[in-house]
Amino acid sequence: MSRKINLILVGILLGSLLLHISLFKGFIVDDAFITFRYVQQTVHGHGIVYNQGERVEGYSNFLWLLLLTPFARLGVDLTYAAKGLGILFSLLTLVLTWRASHQVEGPVLAPLFLVCSAPFAAWAMGGLETPLFTFLLLCSGYFFLQEETRGRGCLSGLLFGLLSLTRPEGLLFALVAIIFRAMRLFHIKARPGRHDFARLLLLGAVIFPYHLWRLTYYGQILPNTIYAKSLGLHPRAFLEGIFYIYQSLTALGGFFFMGLPLFSALSAPNPSASVLYWSLNIGVYALFIVIGGGDWMPMQRFAVHILPPLALLVQAGLSRLNALWPLRGRRVWLTLLIVGQVGYLLGYSLEQRFLKGIGEGSLIPKDTPLITYLLEHTRPGDVIALTDAGFIAYRLPLDVRVVDMVGLTDAHIAHQPVQLPGGLWGRGDAFGKWDVDYVLAQQPRFVQVNIVGVSRDGKLLTNFTGTTLLVNDFRFREIYQPVETSGISGLFIKRK
Repeated sequence: MSRKINLILVGILLGSLLLHISLFKGFIVDDAFITFRYVQQTVHGHGIVYNQGERVEGYSNFLWLLLLTPFARLGVDLTYAAKGLGILFSLLTLVLTWRASHQVEGPVLAPLFLVCSAPFAAWAMGGLETPLFTFLLLCSGYFFLQEETRGRGCLSGLLFGLLSLTRPEGLLFALVAIIFRAMRLFHIKARPGRHDFARLLLLGAVIFPYHLWRLTYYGQILPNTIYAKSLGLHPRAFLEGIFYIYQSLTALGGFFFMGLPLFSALSAPNPSASVLYWSLNIGVYALFIVIGGGDWMPMQRFAVHILPPLALLVQAGLSRLNALWPLRGRRVWLTLLIVGQVGYLLGYSLEQRFLKGIGEGSLIPKDTPLITYLLEHTRPGDVIALTDAGFIAYRLPLDVRVVDMVGLTDAHIAHQPVQLPGGLWGRGDAFGKWDVDYVLAQQPRFVQVNIVGVSRDGKLLTNFTGTTLLVNDFRFREIYQPVETSGISGLFIKRK
Protein backbone atom coordinates (compact mmCIF):
# COMPACT_ATOMS: atom_id res chain seq x y z
CA MET A 1 0.00 0.00 0.00
CA SER A 2 1.11 3.54 -0.68
CA ARG A 3 2.04 5.91 2.12
CA LYS A 4 -1.05 8.02 1.41
CA ILE A 5 -3.40 5.05 1.80
CA ASN A 6 -1.63 4.03 5.01
CA LEU A 7 -2.14 7.50 6.46
CA ILE A 8 -5.82 7.44 5.51
CA LEU A 9 -6.33 4.05 7.16
CA VAL A 10 -4.52 5.13 10.31
CA GLY A 11 -6.64 8.29 10.41
CA ILE A 12 -9.83 6.23 10.13
CA LEU A 13 -8.67 3.93 12.94
CA LEU A 14 -7.77 6.88 15.18
CA GLY A 15 -11.16 8.49 14.57
CA SER A 16 -12.96 5.22 15.25
CA LEU A 17 -11.07 4.77 18.51
CA LEU A 18 -12.00 8.30 19.63
CA LEU A 19 -15.64 7.53 18.88
CA HIS A 20 -15.42 4.29 20.85
CA ILE A 21 -13.73 6.04 23.78
CA SER A 22 -16.49 8.67 23.85
CA LEU A 23 -19.00 5.92 24.71
CA PHE A 24 -17.23 5.47 28.06
CA LYS A 25 -16.66 9.15 28.89
CA GLY A 26 -18.12 8.74 32.39
CA PHE A 27 -15.95 5.74 33.30
CA ILE A 28 -13.46 6.30 36.13
CA VAL A 29 -12.52 4.14 39.11
CA ASP A 30 -12.38 5.25 42.73
CA ASP A 31 -8.71 4.27 43.10
CA ALA A 32 -7.70 6.95 40.60
CA PHE A 33 -8.60 9.60 43.17
CA ILE A 34 -6.18 8.06 45.67
CA THR A 35 -3.37 9.02 43.28
CA PHE A 36 -5.00 12.43 42.80
CA ARG A 37 -4.87 13.05 46.57
CA TYR A 38 -1.16 12.20 46.59
CA VAL A 39 -0.68 14.70 43.77
CA GLN A 40 -2.59 17.36 45.72
CA GLN A 41 -0.50 16.82 48.84
CA THR A 42 2.68 17.03 46.75
CA VAL A 43 1.66 20.27 45.03
CA HIS A 44 0.82 21.86 48.39
CA GLY A 45 4.27 21.05 49.75
CA HIS A 46 3.37 18.19 52.09
CA GLY A 47 5.40 15.54 50.27
CA ILE A 48 4.24 12.50 48.31
CA VAL A 49 1.83 11.40 51.03
CA TYR A 50 -1.83 10.56 51.44
CA ASN A 51 -2.14 12.00 54.96
CA GLN A 52 0.08 14.82 56.09
CA GLY A 53 3.00 13.54 58.15
CA GLU A 54 2.42 9.86 57.20
CA ARG A 55 4.82 8.36 54.67
CA VAL A 56 2.83 5.47 53.24
CA GLU A 57 3.17 4.48 49.58
CA GLY A 58 -0.51 3.90 48.90
CA TYR A 59 -0.08 4.09 45.14
CA SER A 60 1.69 1.84 42.62
CA ASN A 61 2.02 4.22 39.68
CA PHE A 62 4.91 6.57 40.42
CA LEU A 63 5.50 7.77 36.84
CA TRP A 64 1.77 8.44 36.38
CA LEU A 65 1.78 10.50 39.57
CA LEU A 66 4.73 12.53 38.25
CA LEU A 67 2.97 13.17 34.94
CA LEU A 68 -0.15 14.48 36.68
CA THR A 69 1.73 16.80 39.05
CA PRO A 70 2.46 19.62 36.54
CA PHE A 71 -1.23 19.75 35.61
CA ALA A 72 -2.16 20.17 39.26
CA ARG A 73 0.36 22.99 39.61
CA LEU A 74 -1.27 24.72 36.64
CA GLY A 75 -4.69 24.38 38.24
CA VAL A 76 -6.03 21.82 35.76
CA ASP A 77 -8.66 19.47 37.20
CA LEU A 78 -6.89 16.14 37.67
CA THR A 79 -9.82 14.20 36.23
CA TYR A 80 -9.51 16.12 32.98
CA ALA A 81 -5.72 15.69 33.04
CA ALA A 82 -5.88 11.93 33.66
CA LYS A 83 -8.51 11.32 31.00
CA GLY A 84 -6.71 13.55 28.51
CA LEU A 85 -3.44 11.70 29.04
CA GLY A 86 -5.30 8.39 28.87
CA ILE A 87 -6.73 9.28 25.46
CA LEU A 88 -3.32 10.47 24.23
CA PHE A 89 -1.49 7.29 25.24
CA SER A 90 -4.28 5.10 23.84
CA LEU A 91 -3.98 6.85 20.46
CA LEU A 92 -0.19 6.47 20.55
CA THR A 93 -0.60 2.78 21.37
CA LEU A 94 -2.86 2.34 18.36
CA VAL A 95 -0.32 4.00 16.04
CA LEU A 96 2.49 1.87 17.46
CA THR A 97 0.36 -1.27 17.12
CA TRP A 98 0.01 -0.41 13.42
CA ARG A 99 3.80 -0.29 13.12
CA ALA A 100 4.34 -3.39 15.28
CA SER A 101 1.86 -5.36 13.18
CA HIS A 102 4.48 -5.31 10.42
CA GLN A 103 6.82 -7.26 12.71
CA VAL A 104 4.47 -10.28 12.63
CA GLU A 105 3.11 -12.21 9.69
CA GLY A 106 -0.30 -11.69 8.15
CA PRO A 107 -2.39 -8.73 6.99
CA VAL A 108 -2.52 -5.70 9.30
CA LEU A 109 -5.45 -6.64 11.55
CA ALA A 110 -4.12 -6.04 15.09
CA PRO A 111 -5.01 -2.28 15.12
CA LEU A 112 -8.58 -3.09 14.05
CA PHE A 113 -9.07 -5.51 16.95
CA LEU A 114 -7.63 -2.92 19.33
CA VAL A 115 -10.05 -0.21 18.14
CA CYS A 116 -13.04 -2.52 18.66
CA SER A 117 -12.05 -3.66 22.16
CA ALA A 118 -14.29 -2.25 24.91
CA PRO A 119 -11.69 -2.62 27.73
CA PHE A 120 -9.10 -0.72 25.69
CA ALA A 121 -11.55 2.12 24.97
CA ALA A 122 -12.96 2.29 28.50
CA TRP A 123 -9.61 2.38 30.27
CA ALA A 124 -8.58 5.40 28.23
CA MET A 125 -11.03 7.20 30.53
CA GLY A 126 -10.40 5.18 33.70
CA GLY A 127 -8.14 7.72 35.38
CA LEU A 128 -5.38 5.25 36.25
CA GLU A 129 -2.01 4.56 34.62
CA THR A 130 -3.38 1.74 32.43
CA PRO A 131 -2.98 3.55 29.04
CA LEU A 132 0.55 4.69 29.93
CA PHE A 133 1.60 1.21 31.05
CA THR A 134 0.05 -0.37 27.93
CA PHE A 135 1.89 2.07 25.67
CA LEU A 136 5.26 1.64 27.39
CA LEU A 137 4.92 -2.15 27.42
CA LEU A 138 4.32 -2.24 23.66
CA CYS A 139 6.92 0.47 23.01
CA SER A 140 9.68 -1.24 24.99
CA GLY A 141 8.98 -4.57 23.29
CA TYR A 142 8.78 -3.00 19.84
CA PHE A 143 12.19 -1.33 20.14
CA PHE A 144 13.69 -4.40 21.80
CA LEU A 145 12.68 -6.51 18.79
CA GLN A 146 14.12 -3.88 16.45
CA GLU A 147 17.38 -4.01 18.38
CA GLU A 148 17.35 -7.79 18.04
CA THR A 149 16.94 -7.49 14.28
CA ARG A 150 19.58 -4.79 13.79
CA GLY A 151 22.05 -6.10 16.36
CA ARG A 152 22.45 -2.65 17.87
CA GLY A 153 20.61 -0.08 19.95
CA CYS A 154 19.73 0.17 23.63
CA LEU A 155 16.69 2.48 23.83
CA SER A 156 14.55 -0.40 25.11
CA GLY A 157 16.55 -0.34 28.36
CA LEU A 158 15.29 3.17 29.11
CA LEU A 159 11.75 2.23 28.12
CA PHE A 160 11.77 -0.88 30.34
CA GLY A 161 12.94 1.36 33.18
CA LEU A 162 10.07 3.78 32.64
CA LEU A 163 7.70 0.80 32.45
CA SER A 164 8.95 -0.35 35.87
CA LEU A 165 8.34 3.12 37.30
CA THR A 166 4.77 3.07 35.98
CA ARG A 167 3.84 -0.18 37.71
CA PRO A 168 6.03 -2.52 39.81
CA GLU A 169 5.37 -5.51 37.53
CA GLY A 170 6.97 -3.56 34.69
CA LEU A 171 10.26 -5.02 35.92
CA LEU A 172 8.84 -8.45 35.11
CA PHE A 173 8.75 -7.60 31.39
CA ALA A 174 12.32 -6.30 31.56
CA LEU A 175 13.38 -9.67 33.01
CA VAL A 176 11.51 -11.48 30.22
CA ALA A 177 13.45 -9.48 27.63
CA ILE A 178 16.74 -10.32 29.36
CA ILE A 179 15.86 -14.02 29.44
CA PHE A 180 14.71 -13.94 25.81
CA ARG A 181 17.99 -12.33 24.74
CA ALA A 182 20.03 -14.84 26.76
CA MET A 183 18.16 -17.76 25.18
CA ARG A 184 18.81 -16.43 21.66
CA LEU A 185 22.51 -15.89 22.40
CA PHE A 186 22.74 -19.43 23.77
CA HIS A 187 20.97 -20.78 20.69
CA ILE A 188 23.39 -19.13 18.26
CA LYS A 189 26.35 -19.64 20.63
CA ALA A 190 27.26 -15.96 20.68
CA ARG A 191 28.41 -13.53 23.36
CA PRO A 192 26.52 -10.44 24.49
CA GLY A 193 27.29 -7.30 22.50
CA ARG A 194 28.00 -3.80 23.70
CA HIS A 195 24.38 -2.81 23.18
CA ASP A 196 23.29 -5.59 25.56
CA PHE A 197 25.39 -4.12 28.37
CA ALA A 198 24.30 -0.58 27.45
CA ARG A 199 20.67 -1.69 27.67
CA LEU A 200 21.21 -3.10 31.16
CA LEU A 201 23.03 0.06 32.25
CA LEU A 202 20.16 2.24 31.07
CA LEU A 203 17.66 0.03 32.88
CA GLY A 204 19.69 0.16 36.07
CA ALA A 205 20.19 3.92 35.80
CA VAL A 206 16.42 4.34 35.95
CA ILE A 207 15.30 1.77 38.51
CA PHE A 208 18.11 1.74 41.10
CA PRO A 209 17.89 5.43 42.09
CA TYR A 210 14.11 5.15 42.26
CA HIS A 211 14.12 2.08 44.49
CA LEU A 212 16.79 3.63 46.69
CA TRP A 213 14.64 6.75 47.07
CA ARG A 214 11.55 4.66 47.80
CA LEU A 215 13.32 2.66 50.51
CA THR A 216 14.68 5.85 52.05
CA TYR A 217 11.43 7.81 51.85
CA TYR A 218 8.83 5.15 52.71
CA GLY A 219 10.97 2.55 54.48
CA GLN A 220 9.47 -0.34 52.49
CA ILE A 221 10.86 -2.42 49.65
CA LEU A 222 7.47 -2.63 47.91
CA PRO A 223 4.49 -0.25 47.68
CA ASN A 224 1.97 -0.49 50.51
CA THR A 225 -0.69 -1.47 47.97
CA ILE A 226 1.13 -4.75 47.28
CA TYR A 227 1.20 -5.63 50.97
CA ALA A 228 -2.50 -4.74 51.22
CA LYS A 229 -3.56 -6.85 48.24
CA SER A 230 -1.25 -9.81 48.73
CA LEU A 231 -2.99 -13.05 49.67
CA GLY A 232 0.30 -14.92 49.72
CA LEU A 233 -0.01 -18.37 48.19
CA HIS A 234 -3.58 -18.86 49.39
CA PRO A 235 -5.64 -21.11 47.07
CA ARG A 236 -8.24 -18.32 46.87
CA ALA A 237 -5.75 -16.21 44.89
CA PHE A 238 -5.15 -18.97 42.33
CA LEU A 239 -8.85 -19.64 41.84
CA GLU A 240 -9.68 -15.97 41.40
CA GLY A 241 -6.69 -15.53 39.10
CA ILE A 242 -7.78 -18.40 36.85
CA PHE A 243 -11.32 -17.03 36.81
CA TYR A 244 -9.94 -13.61 35.86
CA ILE A 245 -8.11 -15.14 32.88
CA TYR A 246 -11.38 -16.79 31.82
CA GLN A 247 -13.27 -13.49 32.12
CA SER A 248 -10.60 -11.71 30.09
CA LEU A 249 -10.73 -14.32 27.35
CA THR A 250 -14.51 -13.95 27.26
CA ALA A 251 -14.34 -10.16 27.06
CA LEU A 252 -11.80 -10.20 24.23
CA GLY A 253 -13.43 -12.69 21.91
CA GLY A 254 -13.93 -16.02 23.62
CA PHE A 255 -12.28 -19.27 22.56
CA PHE A 256 -13.39 -19.23 18.94
CA PHE A 257 -12.40 -15.67 18.04
CA MET A 258 -9.48 -15.21 20.46
CA GLY A 259 -8.40 -18.66 21.63
CA LEU A 260 -8.33 -20.39 18.25
CA PRO A 261 -6.07 -17.84 16.51
CA LEU A 262 -3.83 -17.68 19.59
CA PHE A 263 -3.47 -21.45 19.65
CA SER A 264 -2.71 -21.41 15.93
CA ALA A 265 0.01 -18.77 16.36
CA LEU A 266 1.62 -20.56 19.30
CA SER A 267 1.62 -23.95 17.57
CA ALA A 268 3.42 -22.74 14.44
CA PRO A 269 6.53 -24.91 13.74
CA ASN A 270 8.88 -21.97 13.04
CA PRO A 271 7.40 -18.88 14.69
CA SER A 272 9.02 -15.49 14.15
CA ALA A 273 11.07 -13.78 16.86
CA SER A 274 8.19 -11.34 17.42
CA VAL A 275 5.66 -14.13 17.96
CA LEU A 276 8.02 -15.95 20.31
CA TYR A 277 8.80 -12.82 22.31
CA TRP A 278 5.21 -11.67 22.76
CA SER A 279 4.06 -15.22 23.53
CA LEU A 280 6.62 -15.45 26.32
CA ASN A 281 5.50 -12.08 27.73
CA ILE A 282 1.84 -13.03 27.67
CA GLY A 283 2.50 -16.41 29.25
CA VAL A 284 4.57 -14.94 32.10
CA TYR A 285 2.03 -12.18 32.70
CA ALA A 286 -0.84 -14.68 32.76
CA LEU A 287 1.04 -16.63 35.43
CA PHE A 288 1.56 -13.38 37.36
CA ILE A 289 -2.19 -12.68 37.21
CA VAL A 290 -3.05 -16.17 38.46
CA ILE A 291 -0.61 -15.97 41.38
CA GLY A 292 -1.76 -12.44 42.23
CA GLY A 293 -5.44 -13.33 42.22
CA GLY A 294 -6.57 -11.15 39.32
CA ASP A 295 -8.11 -7.75 39.82
CA TRP A 296 -11.41 -6.44 41.21
CA MET A 297 -11.82 -3.51 38.81
CA PRO A 298 -14.32 -3.66 35.92
CA MET A 299 -13.46 -3.94 32.22
CA GLN A 300 -10.47 -6.27 32.65
CA ARG A 301 -7.77 -3.72 33.46
CA PHE A 302 -4.93 -6.26 33.52
CA ALA A 303 -5.95 -7.65 30.13
CA VAL A 304 -5.64 -4.16 28.63
CA HIS A 305 -1.93 -4.10 29.57
CA ILE A 306 -1.19 -6.93 27.15
CA LEU A 307 -3.99 -6.32 24.66
CA PRO A 308 -1.76 -4.96 21.84
CA PRO A 309 0.56 -8.03 21.96
CA LEU A 310 -2.53 -10.26 22.10
CA ALA A 311 -3.89 -8.53 19.00
CA LEU A 312 -0.55 -9.07 17.25
CA LEU A 313 -0.65 -12.79 18.04
CA VAL A 314 -4.25 -13.06 16.86
CA GLN A 315 -3.15 -11.45 13.58
CA ALA A 316 -0.34 -14.01 13.23
CA GLY A 317 -2.70 -16.84 14.15
CA LEU A 318 -5.25 -15.84 11.53
CA SER A 319 -2.48 -15.80 8.94
CA ARG A 320 -1.49 -19.33 9.90
CA LEU A 321 -5.11 -20.52 9.84
CA ASN A 322 -5.38 -19.06 6.36
CA ALA A 323 -2.38 -21.09 5.29
CA LEU A 324 -3.73 -24.31 6.84
CA TRP A 325 -7.25 -24.16 5.40
CA PRO A 326 -7.99 -25.82 2.07
CA LEU A 327 -7.60 -23.48 -0.90
CA ARG A 328 -11.27 -23.54 -1.80
CA GLY A 329 -13.25 -20.88 0.08
CA ARG A 330 -10.24 -19.93 2.19
CA ARG A 331 -10.73 -16.19 1.87
CA VAL A 332 -14.43 -16.44 2.63
CA TRP A 333 -13.89 -18.34 5.88
CA LEU A 334 -11.09 -16.03 6.96
CA THR A 335 -13.24 -12.97 6.24
CA LEU A 336 -16.11 -14.44 8.25
CA LEU A 337 -13.75 -15.09 11.18
CA ILE A 338 -12.48 -11.51 11.10
CA VAL A 339 -15.98 -10.06 10.81
CA GLY A 340 -17.12 -12.33 13.63
CA GLN A 341 -14.29 -11.15 15.88
CA VAL A 342 -15.10 -7.48 15.20
CA GLY A 343 -18.82 -8.12 15.76
CA TYR A 344 -18.15 -9.97 19.01
CA LEU A 345 -15.98 -7.15 20.36
CA LEU A 346 -18.42 -4.42 19.41
CA GLY A 347 -21.33 -6.43 20.81
CA TYR A 348 -19.51 -6.76 24.13
CA SER A 349 -18.88 -3.01 24.10
CA LEU A 350 -22.56 -2.21 23.55
CA GLU A 351 -23.54 -4.63 26.31
CA GLN A 352 -21.17 -3.04 28.83
CA ARG A 353 -22.19 0.49 27.93
CA PHE A 354 -25.95 0.31 27.39
CA LEU A 355 -27.03 -2.75 29.40
CA LYS A 356 -24.63 -2.57 32.35
CA GLY A 357 -24.25 1.22 32.32
CA ILE A 358 -20.44 1.30 32.47
CA GLY A 359 -19.19 4.68 31.33
CA GLU A 360 -22.49 6.54 31.51
CA GLY A 361 -22.72 9.86 33.30
CA SER A 362 -20.69 13.05 33.22
CA LEU A 363 -17.01 13.35 32.39
CA ILE A 364 -16.21 14.43 35.96
CA PRO A 365 -18.01 12.76 38.91
CA LYS A 366 -20.35 15.03 40.80
CA ASP A 367 -20.41 15.42 44.56
CA THR A 368 -22.88 13.12 46.28
CA PRO A 369 -25.01 14.28 49.24
CA LEU A 370 -22.57 12.42 51.49
CA ILE A 371 -19.61 14.42 50.20
CA THR A 372 -21.55 17.67 50.39
CA TYR A 373 -22.40 16.91 54.02
CA LEU A 374 -18.78 16.13 54.88
CA LEU A 375 -17.53 19.31 53.20
CA GLU A 376 -19.96 21.31 55.30
CA HIS A 377 -19.25 19.57 58.62
CA THR A 378 -15.61 18.49 58.68
CA ARG A 379 -13.19 20.59 60.67
CA PRO A 380 -9.40 21.03 60.38
CA GLY A 381 -7.61 18.03 61.86
CA ASP A 382 -10.66 15.73 61.79
CA VAL A 383 -10.14 11.98 61.38
CA ILE A 384 -12.49 10.07 59.06
CA ALA A 385 -12.53 6.32 58.42
CA LEU A 386 -13.50 5.36 54.87
CA THR A 387 -14.28 2.23 52.92
CA ASP A 388 -14.09 4.18 49.65
CA ALA A 389 -10.83 6.05 50.15
CA GLY A 390 -10.66 7.58 46.67
CA PHE A 391 -13.14 10.23 45.56
CA ILE A 392 -14.37 11.09 49.06
CA ALA A 393 -10.82 11.66 50.36
CA TYR A 394 -9.91 13.60 47.21
CA ARG A 395 -12.74 16.06 47.84
CA LEU A 396 -11.95 16.52 51.54
CA PRO A 397 -9.52 19.15 52.85
CA LEU A 398 -5.93 17.95 52.81
CA ASP A 399 -5.52 18.36 56.57
CA VAL A 400 -8.28 15.83 57.25
CA ARG A 401 -6.68 12.52 58.21
CA VAL A 402 -8.21 9.57 56.38
CA VAL A 403 -8.13 6.01 57.73
CA ASP A 404 -8.41 3.67 54.75
CA MET A 405 -10.18 0.66 56.26
CA VAL A 406 -9.32 -1.56 53.27
CA GLY A 407 -5.63 -0.84 53.81
CA LEU A 408 -4.35 0.49 50.49
CA THR A 409 -3.07 3.70 52.10
CA ASP A 410 -2.79 2.41 55.68
CA ALA A 411 0.41 0.58 56.61
CA HIS A 412 -1.03 -1.07 59.73
CA ILE A 413 -4.00 -2.69 57.98
CA ALA A 414 -1.92 -3.63 54.92
CA HIS A 415 0.36 -5.78 57.07
CA GLN A 416 -2.43 -7.65 58.86
CA PRO A 417 -2.69 -11.42 58.34
CA VAL A 418 -5.10 -12.54 55.63
CA GLN A 419 -8.62 -13.42 56.81
CA LEU A 420 -11.03 -15.07 54.37
CA PRO A 421 -14.08 -16.19 56.38
CA GLY A 422 -16.10 -16.42 53.18
CA GLY A 423 -14.04 -19.41 52.04
CA LEU A 424 -12.48 -20.06 48.65
CA TRP A 425 -15.36 -18.55 46.66
CA GLY A 426 -16.58 -16.09 49.28
CA ARG A 427 -17.28 -12.47 48.45
CA GLY A 428 -17.08 -9.38 50.63
CA ASP A 429 -13.70 -10.12 52.20
CA ALA A 430 -11.93 -7.60 49.92
CA PHE A 431 -8.20 -8.29 50.34
CA GLY A 432 -8.84 -10.15 53.59
CA LYS A 433 -7.32 -7.50 55.85
CA TRP A 434 -8.99 -5.38 58.53
CA ASP A 435 -8.65 -4.44 62.19
CA VAL A 436 -11.73 -3.24 64.10
CA ASP A 437 -9.74 -2.40 67.26
CA TYR A 438 -7.30 -0.31 65.26
CA VAL A 439 -10.04 1.71 63.52
CA LEU A 440 -11.79 2.43 66.81
CA ALA A 441 -8.46 3.43 68.39
CA GLN A 442 -8.06 6.16 65.75
CA GLN A 443 -11.23 7.78 67.16
CA PRO A 444 -12.54 8.96 63.79
CA ARG A 445 -15.21 11.65 63.91
CA PHE A 446 -16.91 10.18 60.83
CA VAL A 447 -17.08 6.59 59.55
CA GLN A 448 -18.25 5.74 56.03
CA VAL A 449 -19.32 2.23 55.01
CA ASN A 450 -21.40 0.74 52.19
CA ILE A 451 -24.57 -0.72 53.69
CA VAL A 452 -26.21 -3.41 51.58
CA GLY A 453 -28.95 -4.59 53.95
CA VAL A 454 -29.99 -5.75 57.40
CA SER A 455 -29.91 -9.33 58.67
CA ARG A 456 -32.88 -11.06 60.31
CA ASP A 457 -31.41 -10.44 63.74
CA GLY A 458 -31.06 -6.71 63.06
CA LYS A 459 -27.37 -6.54 62.23
CA LEU A 460 -26.21 -4.13 59.54
CA LEU A 461 -24.70 -5.77 56.46
CA THR A 462 -22.01 -4.04 54.38
CA ASN A 463 -20.10 -5.05 51.25
CA PHE A 464 -16.93 -5.68 53.28
CA THR A 465 -16.52 -8.15 56.15
CA GLY A 466 -14.25 -5.76 58.03
CA THR A 467 -16.82 -2.94 58.11
CA THR A 468 -19.68 -5.33 58.88
CA LEU A 469 -17.80 -6.39 62.00
CA LEU A 470 -17.07 -2.76 62.81
CA VAL A 471 -20.60 -1.33 62.61
CA ASN A 472 -22.01 -4.23 64.64
CA ASP A 473 -19.39 -3.99 67.37
CA PHE A 474 -21.00 -2.93 70.67
CA ARG A 475 -18.34 -0.27 71.19
CA PHE A 476 -19.08 1.26 67.81
CA ARG A 477 -22.81 1.39 68.52
CA GLU A 478 -22.17 3.15 71.79
CA ILE A 479 -19.95 5.81 70.24
CA TYR A 480 -21.44 6.38 66.77
CA GLN A 481 -24.85 7.18 65.36
CA PRO A 482 -25.96 7.27 61.71
CA VAL A 483 -26.26 10.61 59.97
CA GLU A 484 -29.98 11.09 59.44
CA THR A 485 -29.97 13.27 56.32
CA SER A 486 -31.83 12.72 53.09
CA GLY A 487 -29.79 11.00 50.40
CA ILE A 488 -27.08 9.83 52.78
CA SER A 489 -26.54 6.17 53.65
CA GLY A 490 -23.70 4.50 55.49
CA LEU A 491 -22.26 7.59 57.16
CA PHE A 492 -21.83 7.61 60.95
CA ILE A 493 -20.84 10.46 63.22
CA LYS A 494 -19.42 10.44 66.72
CA ARG A 495 -22.00 11.04 69.40
CA LYS A 496 -21.57 14.27 71.32
